[in-house]
Amino acid sequence: MAKYTAKIDCSMEQLIPPFLKQGDKIGIAATARWITPTQLERARSLFSSQGWELVIADNVFEQDYQLAGDDASRARCIQSLLDDPEIRAIVIARGGYGTVRVVDKLDFSNWQRHPSWICGYSDITVLLSHLVNMGVASIHSSMPVSFDDCTEEALETFCKALKGELNEISFETQSMFEGLISGVLVGGNLSVLYSLLGSRSYPRQENTILFLEDVDEMVYHIDRMMMGLSRAGVLSGVKAVLVGGLTQMKDNTREYGFHMDNPFGGNALEMIQRVAREHQIPVIHGFPAGHMNDNRAFYIGRKAELSIERHKALLSWKWC
Repeated sequence: MAKYTAKIDCSMEQLIPPFLKQGDKIGIAATARWITPTQLERARSLFSSQGWELVIADNVFEQDYQLAGDDASRARCIQSLLDDPEIRAIVIARGGYGTVRVVDKLDFSNWQRHPSWICGYSDITVLLSHLVNMGVASIHSSMPVSFDDCTEEALETFCKALKGELNEISFETQSMFEGLISGVLVGGNLSVLYSLLGSRSYPRQENTILFLEDVDEMVYHIDRMMMGLSRAGVLSGVKAVLVGGLTQMKDNTREYGFHMDNPFGGNALEMIQRVAREHQIPVIHGFPAGHMNDNRAFYIGRKAELSIERHKALLSWKWC
């Protein structure tokens, strides 16, 4: 059996799971909704091309209405992957809703002795944020259910992240801020983060870069959730807000099926900018991640540097 050694990020004492090599095993879990065998085929071919073997949790194709089995089944199946020291990464099959109903049923004590990469986004923000507070890095990434629609860059960054070859992501931004910001990169789906307020899974740390994305929300919902974060005091340690996709946003207008035009006033990005401005937090938007085809993978729970100059931005990580 190959010997693996987790790394410590010397700048912040975060545990970095071992990166994947050929012959390693990836577990596919379903903590929220189920998928079909056909929806898993792209993941099989992608990971096989990297020389990785898939281990499919028993409940992935199980259907309990929208969920991949009941809460006990979903928890038991991901627990089996967490407890297996040969599993080097656990990729969640799809999001939706349901992860928050299993996270408190999981025992991470054995897993922390041989940590694997936990990967996903959207509803999986629950797990990624929970791990930040445990001091373990994870990967915000696309999930198998959407691999067929992903750009090459999205899948390439995912494989690079798993192999430890992802060092930076460049993107265009219209932010007026220029400079260099460093901090622990945390966050994910705004709606899910908002639902974690007050729990032990909310990633409350000092000196953070807060990544936010969301999908299919009313503009005033974005304002309400940002106000919730503000009033809860969790923005006090945020050095910058990094905004990804704000897709399929809606307003109270005829365009979205309402009987009259009564817009809230402003778009979703402006809601984030307004609250961040009150805390004197710069907002850098245009990051290619979220509910979009070009959903680039990146590390959560690691110290990152964000450099912005002349509407160009670079997010990078440094290894010890």
